[in-house]
Amino acid sequence: MGIVNDTASKTSDFNFNHFGDIIIHENDIPDQFIDKLTGNNDYDKNERAIGFSFSPKFLSELMYSGFYITSDVMFRDIPIINNKNKRLTYIPLINIWKKQTVLFFNNIHISNSINRIKKEYELRVNYNFINVINNIRKYHGRIWITSPLKKTLIHLNKNKYKAKAVSFEVYKDGELIAGEIGIKTGNIYTSYTGYHTEPSSGSVQIALMLEYLRDHNYNFCNLGTDDSKKNNAYKLKFGAEYIDRTDFIKLWREGRN
Repeated sequence: MGIVNDTASKTSDFNFNHFGDIIIHENDIPDQFIDKLTGNNDYDKNERAIGFSFSPKFLSELMYSGFYITSDVMFRDIPIINNKNKRLTYIPLINIWKKQTVLFFNNIHISNSINRIKKEYELRVNYNFINVINNIRKYHGRIWITSPLKKTLIHLNKNKYKAKAVSFEVYKDGELIAGEIGIKTGNIYTSYTGYHTEPSSGSVQIALMLEYLRDHNYNFCNLGTDDSKKNNAYKLKFGAEYIDRTDFIKLWREGRN
């Protein structure tokens, strides 16, 4: 059974492990990393790197630079060690996709059916973040919001960093029935994932959230990416569009400060 070391190979630009994954360390500067990634034709195809720390400061700095953080149990049949010889179970996945899905608020489209029923619901922001993230993990499983990432997101919700984890919650008759978590970075909101318990309540939550972001002068809503028609259809129905990574980074740096 082999051992994967996090500095298995190195080029002048990046560190790689033996599987060809780019590695970002805590002492790397995320903005410079993105500039190298997008400015080099040899690496421009890459959309993901891996890290070896769930430190709130480390992940906050990555989020501030435009990375979308998920996590996973990696190399399940292979022990992984870092340079301190501590065995790792989970690692953060550090994403910066070539095609980004964004929504500009002058393009919001809310269907007549959602407009008719949304007055029955109440939107609350950051009212019960922990309940929302727990409900999301029950709804979707614990595939990418792993235990260490959950802990970091809760920390980013409660404390002051460059990136803040927030929740958008929908209540009906005082009962929490839908919600999502995401990241606030300056005047940009990045949607991560959500859940709902009643038909149409998820769409109501998105509609009320988008109106809130618009009314509070956010620049745009970052919806990540997903090339599958099934998973991206609802985003496009609300008015989202695709932009390439280079344009996304320019817009991001204008809006994050």
